[in-house]
Amino acid sequence: MHITSGTSILSVPVQCTPDMLPNRPNEDFWQSSFFKKWPQLPSPEDVRDQARAQYQAGSAPDGRKTFGGTGPQWKPPPASFESMGLFVKWGANIMIAEGQTLYAIRHFLKGSVPVPELYGWRTDGREVFLYMELVCGQTLEKVWDSLIPDERMKVSLQLHTYISNVQCLRQDPQDPFIGNIRREQLYDRAIGEQFMAEAGPFQSVKEFHDWFIFLCRRPMADPYSIPIEPFRADLPDDCTIRFTHGDLHPSNIMVSQSEPSQVVSIFDWEQSGWMPEYWEDRKAHYTAEFKGEWATKYLPMILHQYESTAEAWWWYTSSTEW
Repeated sequence: MHITSGTSILSVPVQCTPDMLPNRPNEDFWQSSFFKKWPQLPSPEDVRDQARAQYQAGSAPDGRKTFGGTGPQWKPPPASFESMGLFVKWGANIMIAEGQTLYAIRHFLKGSVPVPELYGWRTDGREVFLYMELVCGQTLEKVWDSLIPDERMKVSLQLHTYISNVQCLRQDPQDPFIGNIRREQLYDRAIGEQFMAEAGPFQSVKEFHDWFIFLCRRPMADPYSIPIEPFRADLPDDCTIRFTHGDLHPSNIMVSQSEPSQVVSIFDWEQSGWMPEYWEDRKAHYTAEFKGEWATKYLPMILHQYESTAEAWWWYTSSTEW
């Protein structure tokens, strides 16, 4: 990880469009640090074997995930190859778009945001394999209670800088859209799995909002029977589109093992994409304890607060949980 400790907020926007991204089903990034030591990445079969062995031994990197039956695995445990400094996120739910996001942040923002270095990806049937740096550290979630207020503030200010730099990415102003980084449908767990296949891309914020607010009407016998949308005006159609992590939770933030705590990686970009500028704030509060200290004291240090969108956003997201 090569991040300057005194990283500052970028002063100029950086363009990132889908045609600027590597887009083949299989990619090796030969200039990455991995290939300075190793001739090739482990095969998908090697990854499956390693993941299963670690899972059976109780040493899987993510104990929340399991194997399920035969055939393509939906959310299997990732695999780590410690001697190679390699971490592999894989499964039928993994998308190349997440790898493209890691590529874009490191390649276009040039070290101003700490993310795992991407070494390549593979597509094997329905499963995608993302090969990346195994980052040393511990999650902010794990160490948060042990940090004193001054350390918490310093970590929060670092995160403010890094997220501000992510938001320096810009679309082609002549071709705006709401969608993932490769101009495909969104993957966002606040919307609901049943709607993912139709979640974009959208040509404008208004088009996205119109689709988003209609989701709660789907179960109605006559979705058009109620003409009034009480919160529609609180979701601004004229807001800017910004690149968004989409799951800025302490479990997705890695900090150094040594003191003082420094942010060394922001990971799990699977829900990232081009979204209305308020979306990062809403999603961060969505995963936070209601009125907890993280939400009330530290998220305002990290993110601009769009409080005027809160009631409407909560109404429409909770109304789709059926």
